[in-house]
Amino acid sequence: MDIRALDSSCFNGVYKELVELIGHKNTILIHSYFAGQYVTFPKKVLSEEYLHQQIVHEYNGKNAKELARKYDYSYSWIMKILKKYN
Repeated sequence: MDIRALDSSCFNGVYKELVELIGHKNTILIHSYFAGQYVTFPKKVLSEEYLHQQIVHEYNGKNAKELARKYDYSYSWIMKILKKYN
């Protein structure tokens, strides 16, 4: 069976959404790699180390609240990061 000839509605559950989002080939690749496992995706896609470096780099002495909103951290957490790296 040529899976590419199938409509996305032929797929089960989340696979239908994946076909619509990333296509047949990538959906099958993900399925073959993770089939039978529970996979969760963390809210933050970037590593904590990278985010901390960005925060330190972007901090101008006055924009901690803006950085907290931008990176979805609390103000106090931003201040801890800045204190740690400075």
